[in-house]
Amino acid sequence: MTKLDSTELIVGERPQYFFDSGLIEEIQNIRRTVHAPRQLARNPVLELDRPWEHFTNFGADDWALWRDDDGEFHCLYTDMALDREKLAREGGTLIDWHISRFRVMYARSANGLNWEKPAMGIVREGGHDTNIVLGNETYGNVWGPAVLDDPLETDPGRRYKMLYELGAPGFRVSDETPGAHIRLAYSSDGVHWTSAEEIPTFGSLGDRLGDTIFPTFDPDSGVYRIVTRHPLMELAPRTRPTHAPMVGGAPSFDAVMATPNRRVVRRIFMCESRDFVNWSEPRLILAPDPDLDNLDVAFYGMRPFRLGGHWIGFLGVFHQVSNTSTVELVHSRDGRRWERLAPTHDWIGLGEPGSWCANQIGIPRTVDVGDDETWVYFGGATSQHDLWYAEDQESPDSPAALAASDPRYALGVGKLRRNGFVSVGAGSTREGMVATQPLVSEGDRLVINASCGSGGYVKVEVRDVRDRVLPGRGLDDCDLFTGDSVRHAVRWRGEANLPLPHDADSGTVYTRFIPHRRLRFVMRNAELYSFTVERSSDG
Repeated sequence: MTKLDSTELIVGERPQYFFDSGLIEEIQNIRRTVHAPRQLARNPVLELDRPWEHFTNFGADDWALWRDDDGEFHCLYTDMALDREKLAREGGTLIDWHISRFRVMYARSANGLNWEKPAMGIVREGGHDTNIVLGNETYGNVWGPAVLDDPLETDPGRRYKMLYELGAPGFRVSDETPGAHIRLAYSSDGVHWTSAEEIPTFGSLGDRLGDTIFPTFDPDSGVYRIVTRHPLMELAPRTRPTHAPMVGGAPSFDAVMATPNRRVVRRIFMCESRDFVNWSEPRLILAPDPDLDNLDVAFYGMRPFRLGGHWIGFLGVFHQVSNTSTVELVHSRDGRRWERLAPTHDWIGLGEPGSWCANQIGIPRTVDVGDDETWVYFGGATSQHDLWYAEDQESPDSPAALAASDPRYALGVGKLRRNGFVSVGAGSTREGMVATQPLVSEGDRLVINASCGSGGYVKVEVRDVRDRVLPGRGLDDCDLFTGDSVRHAVRWRGEANLPLPHDADSGTVYTRFIPHRRLRFVMRNAELYSFTVERSSDG
């Protein structure tokens, strides 16, 4: 159970969600519901369709997607050309230079659904002017574009920052310290990139890091963060040989169940930086739980982002036996300590057998569209994680050969109510109530994101720190909300003003000068997604 420090009850004007119960003091006939995006029937919306493309990777970290100030959608994604026969014959890993070629491609869309791949004038291949923006025969393999639109940057040419993985010509994992070299690039538009002279470092690891890098910025601390993997996380010592060797980088290791954090499975780490160049040593933040997760579960990567007074993350969960991946939701109050919202339950699960996302779901990215929708973009694959390239393909009827016949990753999209990841609500049989802890905010208006079913309603009562109803702000005074809105200003007899309490001393000197208010939501056949105590335009 999440317990908040008293300072965390100073919520200001930040939207408050119900990922945890930290703000909840009391409930009656209330349930929490996690909402998944509604997938479009037209999926996928972006896939392999150019003669120079080989395997378009929309898995964990191999793509980035955003919407610019003019409303145009942009996507960077990794294309991989793999010599599977050489991999099987000569050994090595997927990212070795003699095995594969990785390039970062660019696509754009005016509406987020119909995408084009423009000629960029950077790399020509097979007589074509391609959409390749980074990676070639002289620079090396480039993959994992991790893009941040930096809110602190004052130089327009460095507004967008990208950390990416580089395997220089001749790169071979067996000849190097584990982990690829990490490099930094800058861009004014997120499309045209210039490699930086600065080389990012990660504590004692130097310029090495694990893959699946997701950058973000914390406005509260003024710190940049990346969520990633440690390049040495699978190197726990063994006292006996493994049952089978690793093939082509495939995760054929077994979990060491008697050691902390199941230390040879993939898990999630975090680095922090003040300048986006000098980063801290990666530290563990999430690992599979032996008491909850199945024996074959590993965490492939996690993408975090700020949402009001909360952080949420999309956690990629790898299932080793089925060789598939799904997505769970995780959440945090400070962006450092993370909890799983519904452990072992998929937020986005696999599609029907034979569908475009039957075996893999990639870690999503989100874009707010219009006033009331959040679009959730996610990768999907017909092929399993590594069976198509890492196993013996000689038998034409083997699962490996069938998986290798046409491995495809593509990009799909689902739609979600604006920031409607989770709600608390009541059914139609009984009226429900949820009361908050006493909160501190100087706002003078209460705005809710809520929806009501047939005959449903939401009404709100405001009380002081001593649990006394504020004059004129009781349940009988509240105008019933019976609709469906992502931004509804609650009113009491037509007035939206949310007064501060007077004479509400709770016995400490501070509450005489810092008024607290407690909100009591009463509802029937309705869902409450969030609330915000904000300043009105004339407040």
